[in-house]
Amino acid sequence: MDTKFLKTELAAPALTGFRQAWVWRPLASLTPAQVAEILRRASMGDAHDFLIAAADIEEKDLHYRAVLQTRKLAVTGLPWDVQPADESRAAKKAADLARRVLEAIDLPDLMVQLLDALSKGYAVAEIIWATDGPTWVPSTILPREAHWFRFDRETGRELRLFDGTPDGADLPPHKFVCHTPKVIAGIPLVGGLARSALWAWVFKSYALRDWAAFVELYGQPIRIGKYEAGATREDIAVLKRAVFELGSDAGAVIPAGMALEIVESAAKSASADLYQRLIEYLDRQVSKAVLGQTLTTDQGASGSLAQAKVHDEVRADLMRADARALAATLTRDLIAPLVALNMPEAPLPHLTLMVEEPEDMAALADQLAKLVPLGVPIPQRWVREKWGIPEAAPDEPVLGAPALPPGPDATRQAGQAAHRRMQAAHATADEADPTPIDPQTDRMDAEAAPAWGQIMDTIKRIVDEAQSLEQLRDALLAAYGDLPTDRLAEIMAMGFAAADLAGRFDVRQESAPSDDWERAHAAASRR
Repeated sequence: MDTKFLKTELAAPALTGFRQAWVWRPLASLTPAQVAEILRRASMGDAHDFLIAAADIEEKDLHYRAVLQTRKLAVTGLPWDVQPADESRAAKKAADLARRVLEAIDLPDLMVQLLDALSKGYAVAEIIWATDGPTWVPSTILPREAHWFRFDRETGRELRLFDGTPDGADLPPHKFVCHTPKVIAGIPLVGGLARSALWAWVFKSYALRDWAAFVELYGQPIRIGKYEAGATREDIAVLKRAVFELGSDAGAVIPAGMALEIVESAAKSASADLYQRLIEYLDRQVSKAVLGQTLTTDQGASGSLAQAKVHDEVRADLMRADARALAATLTRDLIAPLVALNMPEAPLPHLTLMVEEPEDMAALADQLAKLVPLGVPIPQRWVREKWGIPEAAPDEPVLGAPALPPGPDATRQAGQAAHRRMQAAHATADEADPTPIDPQTDRMDAEAAPAWGQIMDTIKRIVDEAQSLEQLRDALLAAYGDLPTDRLAEIMAMGFAAADLAGRFDVRQESAPSDDWERAHAAASRR
């Protein structure tokens, strides 16, 4: 294989000839007839004017430029990896070489240049090779203008270097990276998004031009000059000048016998709204063509967050397709020549642009809440990695779960413990105090515990069934009058009655005479 040409530029620009860096773009104001002719010639193989127009509208149409850039950057920001074809030593060595080369070049910039094929149908970059000892490596990869190339006339699929001949020159192997994504079926020249965007731009340019003229004259009435049948050319010229100067000078001098009338327009706001609605409609169609949807760029009054998420999934499908096509091109036209020049016997590694699917963390948390109580062993390290939660340092304050209301078993156990405490208090109570307070309160705790358990069970069921805070609030308010409080009210009434009787007994005891006073009073009476 002849490798002398690998280190030289074969498609370099020049001041004269077929490949010039500076291009005259006579497409400032396209008409529908011109667009139809440009697209017709491109379909027949003469794509020069179409490629110039595709670059021109990307510069002039800000919305088309924004959505096209969004689609390109969505792919260039993806992580990538090179995997060996098998587990052999040669395959791993080839994958390591490809990985080092891709890390050395400006891969995102190359990807942006190649993704220009989305609008034009194809994109080309030239590899300038160099040798590092016995190893061939790309020293630089230069983007080339698409109109410097053309497809063969027989199949319309083989890309050739334009040199003035009808078919062009062959592209030597290992020299060019040619990206032709399958945007639509057919030959690459009819697959560029610019074919659709050109029609939108030509009508949008008409609307913008008319809207600019409307804005210039907005608020100014229509001025009409009238002259008599015998007016001379000089008089008519004076009247015409007065009509045109009246808007800026707010005054005019005209010969006698002539008249100026001012007619107010009654549909100014309606006209402005018409231009805006037409431009917004065309922008939405361009968004659909480029991104596959509209809500991530123009949500509008009829859009919603849920619809935007669904539409974003459509855009993710396009991103995956672009990533697969670009990875295949780089594998075929960059990694394959690299391996062929350095390790001809090694199997070809493959490049992957990894589209990471966004994970529903709320659904994952719900699944963990259901699986953990069932005893499924889930490593804490895996959970921390999923949520990006670092491991807490020793003695570091951490968040904890709030205390839950006691369930029926816990309520029963608490009641039994309170009952045991009440019995112990009765056993050790001071015999001189016939109405001890602590045993009474302990007994109320023990007897009220089951009643409180029923109430808390009802509230817990309402909390578990609620789907939102608003639904929980409404359910609690609705259930307030139906809570099982009869037993609790009965126990509380008994407790209040016992406390009242104990209080009466204490007062009577305090007001009764003591035993010493009664004995002294009896002795005095006997004397």
